[in-house]
Amino acid sequence: MLTVGQALEGSARRYADKVALVFGNQTLTYRQVDETANQMARAFYSLELEAGDRVGLLLPNGLSMAQAYFALAKAGLVGVPLNLRWQPSEIMYAISDAQVSMLLADRDLAPMLNQAEQFLPVYYTGGYPEDPTHDFEALAGEESTEPMDVEVQESDPWVIVYTSGTTGKPKGAVRSHYSNVIIALTLVSELGITAHDVGFAILPMFHVNSMWFVTLSLAVGATCVIYPHRAFHPQHVIEEMNQHQVTYSMFVPTLLTFLADAVEQGKIDPTSLRVMMTSSAPLDSTLRDRLIRGFPNVELYDLYGASEYGAATLIRHRLGGILGSVGFPAIGQEVRVLDDQRKPVDPGVIGEVFVRGPSLMTEYWRNPAATQEAFTSEGFLTVGDMGYLTADGILYLVDRKKDMIIVAGENVYPTEVENVLLSHPAVALAAVVGVPDARRGERVAAMVVLREGQTLAIAELDELCRKDLADYKRPYAIEVVKELPLGPTSKVVRRLAREQWMASHVSS
Repeated sequence: MLTVGQALEGSARRYADKVALVFGNQTLTYRQVDETANQMARAFYSLELEAGDRVGLLLPNGLSMAQAYFALAKAGLVGVPLNLRWQPSEIMYAISDAQVSMLLADRDLAPMLNQAEQFLPVYYTGGYPEDPTHDFEALAGEESTEPMDVEVQESDPWVIVYTSGTTGKPKGAVRSHYSNVIIALTLVSELGITAHDVGFAILPMFHVNSMWFVTLSLAVGATCVIYPHRAFHPQHVIEEMNQHQVTYSMFVPTLLTFLADAVEQGKIDPTSLRVMMTSSAPLDSTLRDRLIRGFPNVELYDLYGASEYGAATLIRHRLGGILGSVGFPAIGQEVRVLDDQRKPVDPGVIGEVFVRGPSLMTEYWRNPAATQEAFTSEGFLTVGDMGYLTADGILYLVDRKKDMIIVAGENVYPTEVENVLLSHPAVALAAVVGVPDARRGERVAAMVVLREGQTLAIAELDELCRKDLADYKRPYAIEVVKELPLGPTSKVVRRLAREQWMASHVSS
């Protein structure tokens, strides 16, 4: 069967003494990763958890996070990775919605978990002298390294990944063992990654990108280097790549310019890197060509996917090649573009993008209405992106999912931010839009219309956002305006609101 635990066990048999994971000056062999995952799985069961129970993961990048994913897989438990940048209220929403039975957290995050500790048991990694009985690593260290006798089916859920919701509340995408192993195998096949490679997981491991990246690496027997710094800095990325002679990685678009600069300035060894992946934003021809010329052995790929899809399409960039496309469907994936009645449209006609294949999520957790809306009767899934297919089957995206904003690789859905602003009694209307930013890609900006006769200080709205939203979701600027563009149903038209913001700021 294709389960995540079996994928690790297979690699541990073949590559027992090979380095599997690197984090700073720490390394673990495949045998050590497998045995520690067995111990952690047993520790979860010693805490009276049962197969199918959900375990929240509030952990930074590191060996503990990687091992926790594999331990949960072996135990038949379901991981719920939580964004470290969320506020306590956002964490509590996901914990409550997923019906989490236990939370595993980093000891440094204990101060923000006072509310959570009132509702469920919280155990810590990194040592917890305040209460040794809640030191999870100490508990696991007392357990046997032998695998548990737990039957895990490939159709069983492995993780529930919360995606920011277009209606204001995140939805939990339920992903099975099978779908996640298939993502690993698909990318290995498409990109030609082998046990001889060294991967570099740069993004936070609560994101599906890095979760899949680590799974991919260990499934094929490669060595995976995990970005070891709490704060992201491009220079640290370059240092790690030089030190470990990284051969493949996924890069957010905003990092690619730094890499192009580094190689042209002689700050990075250009010869080891051979697979460079990116997504979320299209490359321009200048940056594409700088990367291909600067890294002579690199194959540069653009991937399109989502937490719900996995990897849906990909394209390999070439000098002088096409731009703006996200390529052909990945192995095993089918892509259709449908109209409002969910009927296929002709090549070149814009419609909603739907994907079918073995790497799709199973459902939205405890949300049958959203699940039914997302899937067609034939098993095609949409996340709301708009695009068109050429006659050759190449996909072009023309608009991101609804009005999503991407801030340094983090997805922000305007409705979630608008709902916080609208919770102030003086606010009648709110519009949240993304505006260009050279370093982050985009920033969040907001406009509000006040109720008649009301006044407020912008600082009051700032405080509401600080209380209820992660830092990357908070507007860098909030302005009071007389009116906002409304559609026929009296809802704000964000596209026009963004034009309003840009027009007022370009002219100022």
